Amino acid sequence: MVVLVRPVWTRIAEMRRDPDLFGQALLDWTRGGTEPEYIQRADGLVVPGAGHEFYLATHRNWPSSERTSLRYARGRVVDIGCGAGRVSLHLQERGQHVVALDASRRAVRSARLRGVKEAWCMSARHISREIGLFDTIILFGNNFGMFGTPERVSKVLASWAQQTHPKARILAESTTPYCGGAPAIDRHYYQRNKANGLMPGQIRLRTQYRNRVGPWSDWLFVSRQEMRQLVRGTGWHMRTICGDLPSESFVAVLEK
Repeated sequence: MVVLVRPVWTRIAEMRRDPDLFGQALLDWTRGGTEPEYIQRADGLVVPGAGHEFYLATHRNWPSSERTSLRYARGRVVDIGCGAGRVSLHLQERGQHVVALDASRRAVRSARLRGVKEAWCMSARHISREIGLFDTIILFGNNFGMFGTPERVSKVLASWAQQTHPKARILAESTTPYCGGAPAIDRHYYQRNKANGLMPGQIRLRTQYRNRVGPWSDWLFVSRQEMRQLVRGTGWHMRTICGDLPSESFVAVLEK
């Protein structure tokens, strides 16, 4: 989640590259740092990131959609893209068995430093063999779109449907690209995507932090209706959607 204020167009030429830069930001924040990160779009737009206030937030300061949707979390939970472990810590405190998972070694280290008991360093794309161990899959922080393209998202969901048990659930968060809440996406950008045959909320971005830049990654932000369409035919359906304001993130509860 990012608050878009005063976008800046910039050319970044001499910044040092760090393949785990966002993980470094999380680790610094865990140790008491407060310097913010920025998000750079592939065409040069730079906007402020959500910072430590969001990624280390306590439960009462989370988006209402996340707080409400957690009532549907049951059994053994995997928190995919856990970051510094805010979700895992809360579930752990309320007595649930939760595994925090992140592809970033520094993020996993941050989660462990903050008290997460079980944290794995693993890409979500490589968890297919273990996904059947869990009753609830959490994709908070807009992580429904972490696979980058609609084709990859649908493929992963179909794979998980085959490998999880019949009563498994997914709590999938995204933000519509049309109302100003999705990071670095404005009207001009999503209209350009549509003209190029892409989904409106497809974006290529990277982290900028302390005069360094991270690797490029593809992300996908979707509306409620777009998520419903992507889920169709994968073996999942929407049970309900948590979240009221169009410009804020929403969480869909997916079941088989």
